[in-house]
Amino acid sequence: MQQIFMDLLFALMYGVLIWGIRTIVTKVVPFMEAKLAETKYGWAAEIVRNAVRAFEQTVSGSKRGEEKFELVMEFVNRELSKLGIKLSEQQITILVESAVQEMNAAKTPHQQIGVALEDCGPVYYKDDLVDGVELADPEE
Repeated sequence: MQQIFMDLLFALMYGVLIWGIRTIVTKVVPFMEAKLAETKYGWAAEIVRNAVRAFEQTVSGSKRGEEKFELVMEFVNRELSKLGIKLSEQQITILVESAVQEMNAAKTPHQQIGVALEDCGPVYYKDDLVDGVELADPEE
């Protein structure tokens, strides 16, 4: 009788152990993989944002958008591979374009106009004063 009880208890514990392992494999492991992927993607996005800002500030004025884009892509690919983060070229491109859009959206309207008109000479605004005289509104 005692042997039957021990066999039954062993079978019950074995079943609970199998159920626990199955639960971990089917629920916890995918959850942890998703969290790790989110973290890696977050790190990648931060690396891209910092690279875009850095290259915008440090790359000489002779390099334009496409050249800066290529430099950022090379740098980001190199840094991500060092960290073991694998993203497709399309994913990295989307992150770079998003970072550029964020950076441009953060500029004030005066900065955006000044950048657009940088080759047109000095830019004056209606509220600016020149020699104590307020400039006329061009629409008037």
